[in-house]
Amino acid sequence: MTIRRTFGKLGNRSMARLAIELEAGLVLPERTSRCALENVSRTGCRLRSGEPPRIGATVLVKIERIEALGSVTWVKGNRCGIIFEEPLEVRAFERLRWIVEHSRDHEQNSLSHATAVWR
Repeated sequence: MTIRRTFGKLGNRSMARLAIELEAGLVLPERTSRCALENVSRTGCRLRSGEPPRIGATVLVKIERIEALGSVTWVKGNRCGIIFEEPLEVRAFERLRWIVEHSRDHEQNSLSHATAVWR
């Protein structure tokens, strides 16, 4: 039997979360909606949504070109916590970290890409 240990401000988490403010998509069997990603780790995330899903719901979280299947573990007001079924790949998590650390470059890249597609 393995004992999970957490340290400092991790609380019940096994991994630290990356604070992020990024638009994301939330897909449920009955609907799709936009939401805001507030923080993320390889094992889960916190979202803010106008209509958060119920506890226990299976959801697909879409962040940029990254998709993660997970379950809602808690809901408080317009926020909810998601635990991913499989940890995010290291490469995907590093992509999110790059977005946080280079937000201006990311915004410019997104705008350039949208302009190129539109032409």
